[in-house]
Amino acid sequence: MDIDQIKTFLAVAAHGSFLEAAARVHVTQSTVSARIQNLEQALGARLFVRNRLGATLTPAGQRFLRHAKTLLLTFEQARHDVGLPSRSPPV
Repeated sequence: MDIDQIKTFLAVAAHGSFLEAAARVHVTQSTVSARIQNLEQALGARLFVRNRLGATLTPAGQRFLRHAKTLLLTFEQARHDVGLPSRSPPV
C-alpha cells in the first residue's frame, strides 16, 4: 500500500468514476485500475462495485474510507513536519 493508492482510492470514492479519478490524479484510467486492484489485494477485500455507470463503494470500501482519509492526513502532516526547519541548531 502506498500514498498514491490512497489518493487514487479517495478520488474514485469522491467522484464515483475511474475515468474522473484518473483526470483528478493526473494518470491514465488503466493506472487507476491497477492501483485499486493492488490496494484491494493488499487489503484482501473488494473496495468498489464497478459497472457501466461507474464505481460505488462496497461495505468494505465504506469502512476503509475513514482509514484512507486518516492515512492521507497523517502523511500530509508528517511531510509538513519533516519539511519545517529545525528549531535547534545542528550538532
